[in-house]
Amino acid sequence: MTGTSRTVLITGTASGVGLAAAVAAARAGWRTVAMLRDPGRAGALRRAAAEAEVELDVRRLDVTDEACVAAAVDGVLTDYGRLDAVVNNAGARHAATLPGASVAEVRSSLEIGLLGVLNVTRAVVPHLRASGGRLITVTGVAGPYGRPVGERFCTAEFEGEEHRGGHAAATWARGVTVSVIEPGSGAAGVLGRIPLDPSDAVAPIVRALTALAPAAAH
Repeated sequence: MTGTSRTVLITGTASGVGLAAAVAAARAGWRTVAMLRDPGRAGALRRAAAEAEVELDVRRLDVTDEACVAAAVDGVLTDYGRLDAVVNNAGARHAATLPGASVAEVRSSLEIGLLGVLNVTRAVVPHLRASGGRLITVTGVAGPYGRPVGERFCTAEFEGEEHRGGHAAATWARGVTVSVIEPGSGAAGVLGRIPLDPSDAVAPIVRALTALAPAAAH
């Protein structure tokens, strides 16, 4: 799949993997719509795009708000006529023991890490079916591997992975190529390599976008 005249929507692009993936996708020739919850935090993204001499279409998207997701997807379709790939990357990490976390913090982690993926996926799959497009989801750095200070974060990521990689992903995305990417190399690699270099995840994302037959979720 060539990136020429093809449109990719990437969520969570204010920093980290999302920022790097947006720039890399644009460099690979994709028309890249870089989504983030707070456009006021787009400074680093715009600077990175300028340094790489690529153009990004930076737009607001709150993945926890179904109406916002629907409007954002409709806007992309109105402006570009099609949607060829989506990278689910938006997420939030909070390190604290479960007894020390507020209900609001737990709810926020679950809404972004699980419900955000559901909202975006439900909105884009019909359009990806129409284009024969691709759905790529970036999981948490440790996925389902728990740590003493990350119970709620891992809960959101574990539930998200169950839906992305299991029967639900196949059901949502029938007719769509689904790829699941987890930065790092499992618990041992993660524990020894925090913080993760975003570039570790960018190459697999670009391969999933451009490969003739990318690895699919099982």
